[in-house]
Amino acid sequence: MLEKTLSTKPLAKMRERAFEGAFFGVALIAMAGWAYFIILLSVKFFFWLVG
Repeated sequence: MLEKTLSTKPLAKMRERAFEGAFFGVALIAMAGWAYFIILLSVKFFFWLVG
């Protein structure tokens, strides 16, 4: 029974996992971009405040 389910749609599972992986990668890049943007603004504000 397990062999039947694995052999029927391996491509669909791979496609689904690839889509999830791509979405996760894009989300990680977006979060890293926002973190970089916020840190950069904080540093600029700090130097503006001190200088």
